Amino acid sequence: MFGYFIFKRAALAAIICCVMSASCRARLRLSSARFLSLCLAILASAPFAQAQISSPDDISGLVVWMDGKDVAGTGIQPADGSSVTTWVNKGSGGDLTTQAGVVTFEAASFDGKNPGLRFPHLARMAGPNPFAGNKQNVMTILFVSSNVTPTNNASVSLNGTEDGRSNDTGRTSFHAPWTDGDVYFDAGGCCGPERLRGNFPNPITETSLYTGLNDEPGNRQWLRVDGQDIDTDMTGHNADVSGGIHLGAFPSGNPFDGRFAEVVIYDRALPLAEVEDIECFMLLKWKPSAAPTGCKVNIAASKDVEVWDPLSAGLYAVPGNDVIYSISVVHKSGPDLDEDTVFIADSMPAEVVFYTGDIDDGGPATGAVKFVDNGSGLSFDPNVNVSYSSGVTKPKAASDCDYNPGAGTGYDPAVKYVCIHPSGKFNAGTPDPSFTVSFRTQIK
Repeated sequence: MFGYFIFKRAALAAIICCVMSASCRARLRLSSARFLSLCLAILASAPFAQAQISSPDDISGLVVWMDGKDVAGTGIQPADGSSVTTWVNKGSGGDLTTQAGVVTFEAASFDGKNPGLRFPHLARMAGPNPFAGNKQNVMTILFVSSNVTPTNNASVSLNGTEDGRSNDTGRTSFHAPWTDGDVYFDAGGCCGPERLRGNFPNPITETSLYTGLNDEPGNRQWLRVDGQDIDTDMTGHNADVSGGIHLGAFPSGNPFDGRFAEVVIYDRALPLAEVEDIECFMLLKWKPSAAPTGCKVNIAASKDVEVWDPLSAGLYAVPGNDVIYSISVVHKSGPDLDEDTVFIADSMPAEVVFYTGDIDDGGPATGAVKFVDNGSGLSFDPNVNVSYSSGVTKPKAASDCDYNPGAGTGYDPAVKYVCIHPSGKFNAGTPDPSFTVSFRTQIK
């Protein structure tokens, strides 16, 4: 049995193949469920390996998680162009609310396809201190943003709008970047040897991922952009965080004119492996072109086959009897797959004929293909999300599946591929979301 599956996300695509020879099927007799062997290939310019997380809350210590793909925390986005007064924090801390100016939701503000919040010059949002006290000597901050125009921005702060130099009450913030073309990270005052600074490697308007880490007991500080080191040192600081989270313009003269996609903060100084896992997750989500080698969305698939025996008569997989093929797909790690990008094309072996009628002959399922969801977020209508191909070439997309077997309850030998293309995005999450599709064939 040969199956062909495509899962596309932006520039990333994966093919999951199943192979089973006729002789192997004969040995198994198909009298009970059997997993087929799987091979995985990646259609991308560089090799990828497994990402380790499905969402930021897979890693402990999460206190802030504001997601431009889930602004309200409900899965329902604001209307394009509408003002946003609250950005829900899916971490343990409080939400952000608009404090000045007008922050708006843009459905395709990042690279023309991903949503985000637009902060013009005077706009800012703020929220409470998410940490346990007014001082914090360990923290990891990651955020995705882009600039519309160059400014002396202090766009992200963990101490309100404080921009002083004192180590006791000073700033804990980023310039991302400053108008001199450098990125700055200050954890507890500025602007001496404790400051991290490095050249911003991207054009000013490019979507960019910033990472800052402060670890006083571990004697380390990191500043990274798009998963690459910008500056490090062997010191850490007890930073003032009493002013709370702040995004956008500083009233003291450090404006910000740009957009935010996502903000993630931990109350720990994470080890490098965990930092890289989160960077992998965020880059795949917002900037897959910058995702490093070894970073990918991990989708796993398995295939079962069993005899169709509704009366429990002890039937075997012999000519004239039917079998049910079931394909299970699991989203194991990485971010959500983009809207309407899941496509499965499964081929019919020469030994079987596809059954075009109701898969369970009047049972609870309807249509020739059954869909069972387990938290995937996908929707399925057998009249909309299933199509067929009579060609000998593997279909690459639903548009390639243009054969109509017609209505009825018969077996159609012209069906060579069953094409399944559920609607919506394939959610990431914990436990791993999944779905299963099944169809029926008759052994010749």
